[in-house]
Amino acid sequence: MILIIASIVTNNQIIAKKNLTSQAFGSIEIYLKKRFDLIPNLVAMLNKYLAHEKEVLLKVTQLRTQVEKAKAPKEKIEASNELTQVMSGLNINVENYPDLKADKQFLNLQYNLTDIEDQISAARRAYNAAVTSYNNKIQMFPASIIAGIRKDKSDTLLEIPKAEQKEVNIKQLLNN
Repeated sequence: MILIIASIVTNNQIIAKKNLTSQAFGSIEIYLKKRFDLIPNLVAMLNKYLAHEKEVLLKVTQLRTQVEKAKAPKEKIEASNELTQVMSGLNINVENYPDLKADKQFLNLQYNLTDIEDQISAARRAYNAAVTSYNNKIQMFPASIIAGIRKDKSDTLLEIPKAEQKEVNIKQLLNN
């Protein structure tokens, strides 16, 4: 009887951890959607000032579409990471336009984008914490027995590749 109760409790704990992982990924998707909603405003604003840097704006729009179309979480995160890199480059490039930097509408937009990036980063950390907790639960004895019966598999942590952790080279972005 104790074994049955322990099995039920363990099963419920695994389900709860898996649901927390799904919830954490859902938070990432919400923040990505918020970012996507701000991007058209940014592109419209920057078009006034950065007409000759059209390629960067096209890249932002292309990446936004790529993230929206991605089905698998890993694809969505990879495209999102690339979009984050390009967006960082845009923020640095704006330094060359004093009128744009002083525009209140742009400053508000820039603040909102920075805030969204911070929220996405926090959501990624929360997701990784939920995944780690879930993975620990299904890999440790005795829960590993129940997880094996349920055919639960470990989830993958979101990692930013080392190549994307370096500083953004604006000139390279503009020349590609």
